[in-house]
Amino acid sequence: MLLGAYMLGSIPFAQMIARTQGVDLRKVGSGNVGAGNLTSQVGRGWGALAALLDFAKGFVPVYIARKAGLGPGAAGLVGVASVVGHNWSIWMKGRSGRGLATSAGLLMALSPALIVWVAGWALVGWKIGGGVAGFLGWGLLPFVSVLLRQPITLSLVLLLLAVVLIGRRIQGNPDDLWERQTMLRRAVFDTDPIHQEFPEAVEDPLTP
Repeated sequence: MLLGAYMLGSIPFAQMIARTQGVDLRKVGSGNVGAGNLTSQVGRGWGALAALLDFAKGFVPVYIARKAGLGPGAAGLVGVASVVGHNWSIWMKGRSGRGLATSAGLLMALSPALIVWVAGWALVGWKIGGGVAGFLGWGLLPFVSVLLRQPITLSLVLLLLAVVLIGRRIQGNPDDLWERQTMLRRAVFDTDPIHQEFPEAVEDPLTP
């Protein structure tokens, strides 16, 4: 189940959709291979489709695992494997998306009540910035699970999920500005430089 979930998670739906429109998400916008960058570069409809497919990558494996009789901890690990596949897809030679939609699918299959917490922070993100809201929403989720007296195995899985998500943010995308940004800034703000189709025509702000 872990291997199957990883392989399902590794399917880069956003990039596949973008390529049908003649766009390589790694070279435009934020450079992130996910529904958000797809939305900004190709359109909301395509972005929504990718987000739904990414959501399913987290939901389906966990749902099957639960139906097979696995507890929340074991089923949660299956979901985390899918998120890992999404974030570090073998088809993308390493880094790809950030895993938020896939993580939401995992959470919906494990504990739908906790979706309210991350969804609330997603709405707050419109005001304070999606990077900060995502950091607080997913980073604090394991502690919210404990406060709500969820099974300890579920809380531990959510802690692992938070580490995976924040670790991916810290890693960022391949770019020349990596050394100029601190790990803390990456983790909290999830900042990436803006890529352009023709970078040679864009003035480099770091050039004197």
